[in-house]
Amino acid sequence: MVKYISMLTVALGVLFKTQAAVLTLSGVYQGKNPVVQNPPVSATEFCTQEVYVNETLVMSHLHATMYEIDLTHLKMDEPVTIKIVHKDDCTPKIMNPQVLRVNSLFQFTAFLIDERKMTWATKGEHPGGKMFVEQFVNNQWVVVKEIVGHGSITLNNYSAEESHFSGVNKYRIKFLGKDGIVSYSQPKEYTSNKQPVQFAPKRVITVVNLSRSVPWEVMDSFGNMIRKGNGHTIDMHDLKEGVYYLNFDNRTEKVLKK
Repeated sequence: MVKYISMLTVALGVLFKTQAAVLTLSGVYQGKNPVVQNPPVSATEFCTQEVYVNETLVMSHLHATMYEIDLTHLKMDEPVTIKIVHKDDCTPKIMNPQVLRVNSLFQFTAFLIDERKMTWATKGEHPGGKMFVEQFVNNQWVVVKEIVGHGSITLNNYSAEESHFSGVNKYRIKFLGKDGIVSYSQPKEYTSNKQPVQFAPKRVITVVNLSRSVPWEVMDSFGNMIRKGNGHTIDMHDLKEGVYYLNFDNRTEKVLKK
């Protein structure tokens, strides 16, 4: 449970911690500046000693009970970490910490498939993530495309060429964040109008011919994959006589090698 709460806090993009005399605020710049309450510790001294933005010193020895940290030099949606170094016997208070909070958790907002391509959209991404298009092939999910994430908090649009089989296809999108957190879209089915792949012969001496170019695999009688490729033909001239199984177009066919 503790681990889950920690992961959720990181996903929201805001983290507070006080270690010794340092107060840290992390998040994403949303166009507003944090305002800090800075209590006095004597007639001439105040709590805050130094303020760092992304490890750069931007303010020091502030003589005011309230101050604003200027972040206008940052780009929108840019990650930011603020460190406030302060005296041990007091703690500054950030009055509006929500200004650095990510607006929403990561989510898929659209996922569409047609005969030529797949398109989807997300929001709540952090920079450094990756997208994986997965297709349900031979009763398991297989990665068919990999795309670098755009990394915008607001909106990201993606597209990828289709890899349809004939008939019913099932896809999902996987997002792997830089922090290791994985999110999946809902699986989506699409029925392609492609004609089923024909093959011949069933008693093969040298090659099996396919009616169109597709990925294929050759399995032995024990279910071990011994060969794979992509094309119109499957070369089997050097295989021993016996029964083999061909995987293509999301189905399995039996052939006899003579």
